Amino acid sequence: MIAALVLALFAQEGAESVARARWDISAAQAGVGEGVAAVLVVEHPPGARARLAPDWADSDSSWLELAPARLDARSSANETRWKIELASLEAGERDLPQPPVEIELPGGAKATVEHEARALRFEPALFDGEDAPREPRDFRPAGPEETATSWTWLAAGAVAIALVGAACGWLLRARRKPAEPPPSAAARLAELGTRKLEDPAIVRELYYDLSRLVRSELDARSGVRRDAWTDEEWLAGVRDSLAPEAATALAELLMSCRGAKYAAARPTEWAVREDLARAARVLEGAVGAARSAA
Repeated sequence: MIAALVLALFAQEGAESVARARWDISAAQAGVGEGVAAVLVVEHPPGARARLAPDWADSDSSWLELAPARLDARSSANETRWKIELASLEAGERDLPQPPVEIELPGGAKATVEHEARALRFEPALFDGEDAPREPRDFRPAGPEETATSWTWLAAGAVAIALVGAACGWLLRARRKPAEPPPSAAARLAELGTRKLEDPAIVRELYYDLSRLVRSELDARSGVRRDAWTDEEWLAGVRDSLAPEAATALAELLMSCRGAKYAAARPTEWAVREDLARAARVLEGAVGAARSAA
């Protein structure tokens, strides 16, 4: 009898909120595009069924669902849990999204879910050619008042340092060896391939170095500095100087670099080595195009 009354009460309430949702997340902050493991916990009446819309992330392009939501094994009769890997494409203090959840009560009535607000801070990422903002520097504190005696000692010390420096400079010039040339682009690509490709953090840093290497090498060969250009602007600027195959490979390489650096993609070791080989083909194609033009 009591259960029937409870069901009747829920059916009478209809769409009134009888369920609550909250985010269970241990991270204090994350970087833009960095994956954050989270659990969406929905508390509802016993026996009710909760459904999470599969395309909930499509309504807000500033959020990414890096992996499809999956039910947590810790779900129970009065609590449904989904494991979700989130990523934010905007920086700053952000309220976590409130995915639409449909609750169907045992009597067939529908109910809404009340979300508990929670915020998380996302640190901005630095792109190629950008500098990190620097804190303003204060004036140095004033030192003790200088006297004529202290200036005399300072002058004598400066003369002694200058003499020692001149002697050291003469000895270094006498024994100086010819400077070794910087490593070639092929040697730097080979060095990237020796890193621990099973470590996601090392792989992400590798893609930063790889895109920087390819861009700086092609800029050096063309004699044009494009450090502050976006990848799209830069690709448009160098495309005409490359063979069609090399230009296509370069576009694919830049897409892989963006995914690994900013979208928290996790390339396999095979995919990393394929991108290194693609970079080698791009640089070889640039050399071939330059010879043909000559």
